[in-house]
Amino acid sequence: MVHYRMLGPAQRKKLEDKARIFVAETDWEGCGGLDLDERKRILIAANACLLVLENDATLFEAVTSVIVYPAGVVIPNSHVGNGIIAGETPILGQARFNGPIILSWSDSIHASQRIGTRNVVLHEFAHALDMLDGTVNGTPPMRKGLHDIWVDTCQSEFEALQARLDGGVHGAIDPYGATNPGEFFAVVTEHFFEQPHVLHDHHPELWEVFSEYYGYAFGGG
Repeated sequence: MVHYRMLGPAQRKKLEDKARIFVAETDWEGCGGLDLDERKRILIAANACLLVLENDATLFEAVTSVIVYPAGVVIPNSHVGNGIIAGETPILGQARFNGPIILSWSDSIHASQRIGTRNVVLHEFAHALDMLDGTVNGTPPMRKGLHDIWVDTCQSEFEALQARLDGGVHGAIDPYGATNPGEFFAVVTEHFFEQPHVLHDHHPELWEVFSEYYGYAFGGG
């Protein structure tokens, strides 16, 4: 796990402890013939616990289980509200309210071994943080002094991303982040841990509020 090697001794110990608790207190299910052994469980848990290493808001108690497939999976038809039924959809991961998190193992291990790539574990568990207050709006629960700055900064950056893409301009943030504020939070979380210097250099105010929220950062100077 590349991020583990970037932590100091005290943070490594804290990550190990949180990952052990998360593994022990969560139901795990391997699907599609995947043998979800202890190595796979602890690697996924350690990635997820990077998000709460210095943020004690949760240890993902609301996640009922972690379901892992060998690779991407096609989920069946599902209701998405207002009588609308979504068709079969290929996914690499999915987080559900008060339910399981679904992950692709091949994508989880790939991101663990190479910094600077997409990280499906960070992405889906960022959604779990966002869901803590009962909504997915890109603003997870946080201390009052940070909340207003967070909302102003993220809303401005989200709208700027949409405007750039409407003009055909691609920047440092993955275009998928323009889908909605919830996806913006999850995508920027990936950038914050996977490409910290890029995020810092191109979006310093965004990097700053994410650093304040998560309580630490891998890069930026």
